[in-house]
Amino acid sequence: MKKSASIFLALVLLLGFVGYEQFQPKAPPKENQLIKTQLRGGGGMEARINWSKASQDAQIYQIRFEQVRAAVMNGAKCYDVRSFIEYQLGHVDIAEPLPLSTLEKQEFPSLIHDVPIYLYGSDGVSSAQAARSLRDQGFRYVYDLGSLEQIKVIGARLKEWWE
Repeated sequence: MKKSASIFLALVLLLGFVGYEQFQPKAPPKENQLIKTQLRGGGGMEARINWSKASQDAQIYQIRFEQVRAAVMNGAKCYDVRSFIEYQLGHVDIAEPLPLSTLEKQEFPSLIHDVPIYLYGSDGVSSAQAARSLRDQGFRYVYDLGSLEQIKVIGARLKEWWE
């Protein structure tokens, strides 16, 4: 009886320790952290992300653009909050236009509030304003990817108007 109780106690302690380690916060990403990315077509490649140049949300959640693309393919939304003309001149292929001026008029997209939304703009200020507006309207999963330069850091490529 004592032997089975000892084994049971050891098992409970082991599971408790594993569970505790799993839910501990991770250290913030290091500058120039080496990450492995999986390309379409099979092969993997190594890419360096200078996290210090990424937006705050990208740093906190370690968001890579390929993750954004996968999320959009599964129903999430990616919005370019620049003006429609700026959008036409070049944008990320998975992004839809949602100018900040539209949000300032209290015109919000007809989305379920639990759908993840990724935003970027010409600078970090406009995307942060858009993120705040959406969060204030009850959208729960809003991720501010920052400026055009910041989304390039995490792996985005702009589709130019001539492409």
